[in-house]
Amino acid sequence: MKTKVLLFFVLIAFASCNPTDSSSEQWRMDNQAAYDAIKTNGEWTLLDTGDGPSGVYYRDLTAPETELGDEYPLETASVLVNYTGRYYTDNVFDSGTRSAFSVNAVVRGFGVALQHMRVGQKWDVCIPYYLGYGAVGNVSYYTGQASIKGYTTLFFEIELIQIEQYPK
Repeated sequence: MKTKVLLFFVLIAFASCNPTDSSSEQWRMDNQAAYDAIKTNGEWTLLDTGDGPSGVYYRDLTAPETELGDEYPLETASVLVNYTGRYYTDNVFDSGTRSAFSVNAVVRGFGVALQHMRVGQKWDVCIPYYLGYGAVGNVSYYTGQASIKGYTTLFFEIELIQIEQYPK
């Protein structure tokens, strides 16, 4: 009996994560179209990491009179930022004011962008799904449900306020 109950829950979990239903496929296509539109829009710049293109696009929103810091955050740095995360639809999914976190503790594309910003800079960033939450999405450990669907192109407005480098 326990095996049948366990199998039932495994099948339910698998079915709820199945990315092949039509709404998920439409979401994937719409997000890819939004990313492709950014790639061809002359207002956005492909971020080159020095090892080649990263896949992350950005627009510099920094006011011309802003005094910029000299350093860029290391991957191990702790940073203080203002940010707003949104979908291609412009619906906001997350935001924070004076939020502190480690550069290596955020989605890869967000961290890549941060490592190329200086204190005082404000960027609008477009992150492809494979540098965000991937094909699976951001799945809650507790509920098993995706709070951000797989294949989501992420947009963040990021303002870098402070850097605490580790190691010093």
